[in-house]
Amino acid sequence: MKYLKNKSSKIFFSGIGGISMSAIAAALKQRGYEVCGSDIVESDSVNNLRSKGIKIFISHKKENIGEDCGLLVYNARIKDDNPEIIRARELNIPIIKRSEMLGELMSGYKTSIGISGTHGKTSVTSMASEIFMQAKTAPTFFIGSIYPPVNSAYKIGGEDYFLLESCEYLDQFLNFYPNISVILNLEMDHPDYFKDLNAMILSFERFLKNTSDTAIINGDDENALKAARNFKGRIITFSLKNPSADIFVKNISYPDGFPKFDIYAKNKIYAKIKLQVPGEYNIYNAAAAASIAYVCGLDGGFVESGLNIFRGAGRRFEYKGVLKNNKNNIKIYDDYAHHPTEVKKALIEMTKIARLNNGRLWYVFQPHTYSRTYELFDDFCDALSYSENLILTGIYSATEKNNYNNISSGDLAERLKNCAPNCVYIEDFGEIAEYLKKRASSNDLIVVTGAGDIINLTKMLV
Repeated sequence: MKYLKNKSSKIFFSGIGGISMSAIAAALKQRGYEVCGSDIVESDSVNNLRSKGIKIFISHKKENIGEDCGLLVYNARIKDDNPEIIRARELNIPIIKRSEMLGELMSGYKTSIGISGTHGKTSVTSMASEIFMQAKTAPTFFIGSIYPPVNSAYKIGGEDYFLLESCEYLDQFLNFYPNISVILNLEMDHPDYFKDLNAMILSFERFLKNTSDTAIINGDDENALKAARNFKGRIITFSLKNPSADIFVKNISYPDGFPKFDIYAKNKIYAKIKLQVPGEYNIYNAAAAASIAYVCGLDGGFVESGLNIFRGAGRRFEYKGVLKNNKNNIKIYDDYAHHPTEVKKALIEMTKIARLNNGRLWYVFQPHTYSRTYELFDDFCDALSYSENLILTGIYSATEKNNYNNISSGDLAERLKNCAPNCVYIEDFGEIAEYLKKRASSNDLIVVTGAGDIINLTKMLV
């Protein structure tokens, strides 16, 4: 914190183009700090930061770090042999992780809320932020994606509420010390870091140990409950199955393919919700967001107004437009799904909506990291078998080396050929775009998913 107290000191971000890094950099610039940084590629986020007066170098070089630099912040994928890290050490410049910087920012607020879980973090942080904005509480929030109503992944508000998407990868969320923590769900992921599910549960348990007041837990998720078994503070549960939960959802229906339901808090009606986003998983997300509002003492009317207007976070089943140069009303959606559970849920829900529109679903999936594809191979095959028309791209490495039996998307396609006959494997995004333009027809949906650079395909389609 002593470095943040000195606004004359320059803060350098290695890997500044990432969604979270760019949000932190922009927020600090807004607060009056001198900020600069580097990344390996040009991107929309890099250009956005430049428009705010932030100097950015393309490529990591030791020359980027000057003696006037007072602090270096780096993201999780920057390694110790990075030339900027080496140069900062030579100059005795303090070096901190992105998550440590977020932890420092969090500590300055009256009520801080850390939202964690294998799935749904971005959606719940966005939903909760919208509720708090509707309540005129001027929240500060950091989300792992662009939230369209504010056209940003962050918003600097007052000093009462700080909402933070809290990622478990590399134990990053152990740098956060929130007043209120949320565990949405918990299942095996990040096999390049966690050796097994028990290691993940232990990590979430440690996250709760950092929590001073309240833990909000998905009462329908066995692993989330295990992580909370030793928590000493107050526990609030939310559920779609157990009426004895503190927050209980009932009267669920899908009148137009989108959920409608009532939220009860301590057996009293709290909010009546009609979501504009699909799927049972979004009912759970809404219940979690409502639980946060309830714990913070917000009226259920603000929960209603926030959730009823919520139309999704960036890249969470985000509607992008219609297929370019096509008159057949073929809609394009973009989604971040990259875990088998997310893929399966997306396929089932999107197929349902395509049917309601008398169309077909075209699902384009970019696997994310060799380790995840290899370790969860059978789960991916099961999830992708629900596809109607499936296109697999090459695996996005995220700087990983392919030390996993040279795994490829071709292996997935080969396994799927019997249960998903309309599966093809196409590496080139341009070829995929042409493939879809030739085959998609009136009222079809095209859903493009993955956590890598698949967004570039979406730009070709719309």
